[in-house]
Amino acid sequence: MGRDREAPSRSDSDTDAWLIRIGGRFGDVKVEVAFTGVPVRELARGQHFFERLLGKPPDVFVNDNEVMWQVAEAAWLYVVVDPARAGHALAAVSVPDLDGALEELASKGIEPSMIEQPGPSARKATVFDPDGNSVAIIEVREA
Repeated sequence: MGRDREAPSRSDSDTDAWLIRIGGRFGDVKVEVAFTGVPVRELARGQHFFERLLGKPPDVFVNDNEVMWQVAEAAWLYVVVDPARAGHALAAVSVPDLDGALEELASKGIEPSMIEQPGPSARKATVFDPDGNSVAIIEVREA
């Protein structure tokens, strides 16, 4: 989407109309891969945090200002130097065992700022990178 277009903040029907105006149709787009971007002030510091969080070095070194991890078959997380936007990302990952994930992260010095239960079968822990970007780690159990 171009930067000159503003996304609607109203109802789904408004969203449908907006998507049609820009040449797309709601519900008719096939997504093959999803990317989550995390802007940071300094690549080394951001990369170090996400290496500890994800348990491995980046899968792709794009250039001097960007690295990427494949976090699922069709999902990637990228860290990019963008000081103006640093600290404003909201990323989320789903794990099968939140307690196990939190134990592993604690052994790496990463502690959640909060753990909550947003629904009867879901739990969510939130961690922050050094720039203040938020990463939600979510477990959804079968009801």
